[in-house]
Amino acid sequence: MKALQPVHAVLVGITALCVLVSGALGGPLDTRIQTLVTNSRVSTANVAVSAIDLDTGSEIASYNGRRSMIPASNMKILTSGAALLVLGDSFAFRTEFDVIRGESGTVLVIRGAGDPALGDPAIFVDEEQTLTHDALFDAIASALKERGITVIDSVVVDDRVFDREWAHPSWPADQLNRWYCAEVGGLNFQTNVLNVYPIPGSPGSAPYVETQPELPWLRVAVRAKSISKGRDSAWVARPTPANDFTLYGNVRGRTEIPVAIHEPPTYAGEVIALALDQRGIRVGGDDVRDAVRMARFDEEFEGAETVAVVSTPIADVMRRTNTKSHNLYAECLFKRVGHEVTGDPGSWENGASVMRLLLSEHLGADAAQDTVIADGSGMSRENRVSAETLTSWLRVLSKQDGWDTYIGSFASPGEGTLRSRFIDDAPSGDLRAKSGYLNGVYALSGVIEHESGRRVAFSVILNNVKAGSGSRYAKPLIDDIVHMLDEWVSGQRTGYGG
Repeated sequence: MKALQPVHAVLVGITALCVLVSGALGGPLDTRIQTLVTNSRVSTANVAVSAIDLDTGSEIASYNGRRSMIPASNMKILTSGAALLVLGDSFAFRTEFDVIRGESGTVLVIRGAGDPALGDPAIFVDEEQTLTHDALFDAIASALKERGITVIDSVVVDDRVFDREWAHPSWPADQLNRWYCAEVGGLNFQTNVLNVYPIPGSPGSAPYVETQPELPWLRVAVRAKSISKGRDSAWVARPTPANDFTLYGNVRGRTEIPVAIHEPPTYAGEVIALALDQRGIRVGGDDVRDAVRMARFDEEFEGAETVAVVSTPIADVMRRTNTKSHNLYAECLFKRVGHEVTGDPGSWENGASVMRLLLSEHLGADAAQDTVIADGSGMSRENRVSAETLTSWLRVLSKQDGWDTYIGSFASPGEGTLRSRFIDDAPSGDLRAKSGYLNGVYALSGVIEHESGRRVAFSVILNNVKAGSGSRYAKPLIDDIVHMLDEWVSGQRTGYGG
């Protein structure tokens, strides 16, 4: 039996313990980073910084590290990490083309998997395997013809892997026609944008318009004029929840304007139906659109024969999510995670629920409770996450088998969203990072790995940055913090900066 100690001795012991714990919580770079932030030109903004040793978890720096912040596209760090944990690094999105032959005719069922890369040639650019639309459509048409199918009576788009809430309710309503606010569907095509190409005529006249894809039923109303001098200001509006487009502004040269389309699964089904019809497979009657419909939620397809599959590895999707910061790709990962765990159509609601469960499981209940999850891309200003949660999340993922795939999807200096950063002043260590930007919000989180093998996970988030100060002062502050961490990592190898 333990001997009882005097009350005052116990209290002294507790006090000493508190002192020791308090001292242990301070990072070696806390003071230097606080000074850097205080002396910066964005000191009136809210700034949060967290840096930890990726292997030991020990804190290197924390400045408002637990403050909940709007993360902008740093939300993609959570989303792509959840995809790695739930789907695994060997997962692939599979869009299936099935045929049902019956007395009432031949039905083509397009089973969407939520693949954001279908019909997006940019996904293969880095691998020099550009998959053009023609090649895609030729392959599907050939697969049908090989099975003796030259007539399709109807096309059913089975998009039920996701729900049919196309745009998040908290996305900016005045930007829903922009490519970065593209609607999200269980079947997507060409990142759910229509490319509009204004071509100037004689000065003062209405410009010509071309589109890609070229669809005979699609019209772009022209409210723009051609100019020979001055600034090209052409833009395309889609103000209604329908695929009605209007060109505005001045057109001086041929430019490409990507504009988000409405109801992606139906649009994709119509584009594919037209492409097959043009390749000798008769689809429906005079207008292929009349043959296309979306699946009913209680509908089953018996006797279906798979004739073609288009597959996209998750590594390609994650790279476009994080290096290029493509919002549609992130949202498709987010909803697919929700579907995978619940079995219900993926949605922003069940995607957020799964994310909270993962945070609670891996980081604890407090991290889950303090994180507000609205969407997967960070377009919503309702998201909230702390810098400390992001660095802790990176540490969790660093212990997973798919870590190389995950961190390899982040940008290096000179590529993607870091194409103009850390070029002339590259860190001595290997930097992989994800940037983030919304009006008044700047962020950068990632990992620095030194040749010694020492690794640091960091997160820097700025909120309420005044207009005009961002590019001039916010990014330089973030970059200075990254360089400070890089010097510290390097110094640990040589005995400096401990």
